[in-house]
Amino acid sequence: MSQISSSSTSQSPSARKLCRCGGYIKTWTSWTDLNPGRRFEACEMSRRSRGNGHHWEWLDATTCARGKELIPGLLRKRAMEEDLKLIEEQKKEVEDKLKMVEREKKELEYKVGELGKQKRVLEENRMGQRPRENRIWGVSFLSMGLGFLVIMMMLCILSNWLTFPGGNSKKRMIN
Repeated sequence: MSQISSSSTSQSPSARKLCRCGGYIKTWTSWTDLNPGRRFEACEMSRRSRGNGHHWEWLDATTCARGKELIPGLLRKRAMEEDLKLIEEQKKEVEDKLKMVEREKKELEYKVGELGKQKRVLEENRMGQRPRENRIWGVSFLSMGLGFLVIMMMLCILSNWLTFPGGNSKKRMIN
């Protein structure tokens, strides 16, 4: 807390003091470690350009050594308490969000379970239809195979019939 100060203006605009430079004189409170809580008057322009003949005056007496020792610690303690309060509020917000995410997770896990059940039912239905499909394919291939075999046998019989001596083909004469 090296250079912290705050301003307060309780005077009416007509009763306000003016600095030699024409700027308004305001009452400030120092919160530095050397002058904690000590009030002073300063030209509002003096904050921009220190010195240069601007008005600056302490209103309170010097803070005693014990005050200089205690006040900065109390101010830090107060700031830490405010920070702790803010952190606790943020913690509560995070905990609330975590609860919401956990609820959403449970809902999604339930939906995944339901989808898994539906998948198993569909697979069971599909597996129940496969043997019938396999039988149809098996019968089809068996029918095609038998048909092919019958055609081949007919071709063999027909070709043999045509080549035998009693058939209609030309007879070969062996000399």
